[in-house]
Amino acid sequence: MRSAVALAILANVALVVGASAAPARLDDIQFIQANRCLGLTSSKALAAPDAAALRQLIQSQIAGRAPFIYDRADEARETALRQADRGRPADQAKLAAERDGVCHALVVGATTTAQAPGSHNS
Repeated sequence: MRSAVALAILANVALVVGASAAPARLDDIQFIQANRCLGLTSSKALAAPDAAALRQLIQSQIAGRAPFIYDRADEARETALRQADRGRPADQAKLAAERDGVCHALVVGATTTAQAPGSHNS
């Protein structure tokens, strides 16, 4: 059981490294992941202060997406919310690691990119 949690954390760390340099415009996969993160941070079990920042990030990234991307993002958010609210303690640990790793990196990466000198917000 501990090895499964450790593997999940390692996988999240690998994703964090890739997501830490988030571009000004999230690609579709990052947009879906941000919505999943919003589901995790919005749940009663895993609530986090990053929820407001994620909502703002998602709102700023909505324009110009294909309709099926919106559908996938909604599904990812609802699934994550359901998993967080109904999860067993072992599952909660994995979801908390995702929230604290990948999700935090999305918010921090977007904030850093938006505030970087010389960055262009269009």
